[in-house]
Amino acid sequence: MPDVSARMSLVATSPIDPPAEPRARVTGQAWRAALIAAGVALLLAIVFDQWYQRELENRARARVRVVMAPYASALQAAVQRRVALLAGLRSFADSRRSRRELDDEFPLFAQGILLGTDGVRALQFVENGRIVMTWPLDGNESVLGYDLISDPRPVLGADVRRAMETGGMIVTGPVQLVQGGNGLLVRQRIAPRAGFPDLAAIILDLPTIVSEAGVPTPSSGLRLEIRDSDSRAFAGDAAGVGESPESMVVAVPDGDWSLVGAPTDGWASMVRAPLAGERVTAAALILAAGLLGLVLGGRQERLAREVEESGTRLDLALRAGRMGAWEFDVPTNRIIWSEAAAAIFGYEPRELDGDPSQFFARVHSDDRRALRRLVDEMLSGTRREYVTEFRVLLPDESIRWVLAIGELERDASGRPKRMLGVISDASERREIEERLRHSQRLEAVGTLAGGVAHDFNNLLTAIIGFTELAQDRATELGQHPAGEAIHADLHQVLMTADRAANLTGQLLAFSRRKVSEPTRIDLSEAVRELEPMLRRLLGDGNEFSSELTPGLTAVWVDSGQLTQVLVNLIVNARDAMPDCGMVTVRTYGVRASGSSRPLDAPTGEWICLEVADSGIGMAAELQARIFEPYFTTKEVGRGTGLGLAVVYGVVENAGGQVTVNSVLGEGTVFRIYLPHRRMTDEYATPLGAVSASA
Repeated sequence: MPDVSARMSLVATSPIDPPAEPRARVTGQAWRAALIAAGVALLLAIVFDQWYQRELENRARARVRVVMAPYASALQAAVQRRVALLAGLRSFADSRRSRRELDDEFPLFAQGILLGTDGVRALQFVENGRIVMTWPLDGNESVLGYDLISDPRPVLGADVRRAMETGGMIVTGPVQLVQGGNGLLVRQRIAPRAGFPDLAAIILDLPTIVSEAGVPTPSSGLRLEIRDSDSRAFAGDAAGVGESPESMVVAVPDGDWSLVGAPTDGWASMVRAPLAGERVTAAALILAAGLLGLVLGGRQERLAREVEESGTRLDLALRAGRMGAWEFDVPTNRIIWSEAAAAIFGYEPRELDGDPSQFFARVHSDDRRALRRLVDEMLSGTRREYVTEFRVLLPDESIRWVLAIGELERDASGRPKRMLGVISDASERREIEERLRHSQRLEAVGTLAGGVAHDFNNLLTAIIGFTELAQDRATELGQHPAGEAIHADLHQVLMTADRAANLTGQLLAFSRRKVSEPTRIDLSEAVRELEPMLRRLLGDGNEFSSELTPGLTAVWVDSGQLTQVLVNLIVNARDAMPDCGMVTVRTYGVRASGSSRPLDAPTGEWICLEVADSGIGMAAELQARIFEPYFTTKEVGRGTGLGLAVVYGVVENAGGQVTVNSVLGEGTVFRIYLPHRRMTDEYATPLGAVSASA
């Protein structure tokens, strides 16, 4: 897709007739105009002088940084080259087969490193926080057996513990060395082996490192200091570098240093000479600009105000329509986003730099190819405008549908010049359309199921009646074996017919053909009365808890159907927890409007019945079908697929809505929203205990 830049300025402009300019008049007040012009020129001269002085100082600083850069690189290389020796020391220790071999060969190995590299004061091995081996021994005998963790310098002990715990390279310093002078202590953990040291350590001489880097003296016209990660100076010019020095990072392991510098005579000395020569010229030029500005300034200000107001009106119009605008500059391959467009894609304006990859990074992978093909068709001339919808994957991994409308503009030669368009959030509209389609599907299935169930119920009535007559005749046979067998068979027929009648009852409830008798019910009290039965339905091993809000406004619903809804949801939750778990039933009020609308609640005021389980959860494709009749994931014989369809039918018949939220491996939450007043104005009372979120 075309590139779109991080901010957008779309303005509608119209020709503006300039005001008629008055004729020049020579009057006795001409001196006032001259005085004003001179005052403006003087002010601009002062402003320019300050700016130019800062510009000259910035150039001076840039030159100082150029001078400092080789020293910073040399200092960094000097440290890195010596710190790299620690890897060789660790490899040496890891490759020794025994502690005795390590003890015997260590002096020779260490002597080779000391002879080959300047600035290495000593090599050591540490075991359990104590120095057990060191080379050279001359001047270091006293440190053998020294407990580093108990060192009175708090940083030293802490760094030793950190090296032992993390396994990373730890650099301590600059510190005062026992052998004298300043140095660096570099340590890292060795692969653990019984009887072997824990840490390998190298002690570096700091003056040698600084000398090798060739940091200059003040005679060069530059004062330099080297500071550690805590901004403490440990090498360089003893007189300091003064205020506002330039700083460059010297990357060293485990905490960067800084090389700071400033001119010996201060920054003013570097800008004094060029600044003096520019002031006269600048004053003359600014005076002329000031005089011209007196004539044109008023007109320019009015034009700018008109443009700004035009852009503001367009921005307000786009915001009112919940739309964002974008522009793709084809020759430069850059995209310009409005703030609203960036927000629709889940970006902050400061995150955007105009790279087209930022656009496609958020487009859903399933829609990306089609969208690229559409853009290619636009650029190739196959089409001039488009209207399309695609999905956007937001940073929180949620999906948003976007409606995009745009057209291509070409230059005089017919080449693509730019693409302009607007985008809007289409998620809510698609959600409403999907709910409508789902409702229409269920209504069609319900109509069919209701008709079939009604006719089948009539047939069952006849079957049950004739079966009961046959049972009576079988009873007349007395104790005859044939009569008893026939009676038993007819009893099985009746039991099967009763189950079929229950099934047709569920179908009629789903299709809303079963007569319901809504009554005024306290939802929390109704759930409390059903708790013993619900606990038994869950069975042993499963836990049941309830969080029922007292004082909720009553709802109108058929009590028997409400019981059926709760039973179906509890049984569904039980079957979703094969290894047992927790089911929680909650009741609370919800006032859903605007930004306070919680989760999946419909807009309005509702009483919510929530059933949550800790079961295996459902994938998104299953959630889309769970309310369809006869759809079930259970084994054959364990479910008819009507339980949740009945729940849907009962809730819809009561004027409510049912939603489901499920995550694989984390459980499922069903929320039933019932209107808090229904059937009569008698119950148009306050909502009661209302929460803004579910």
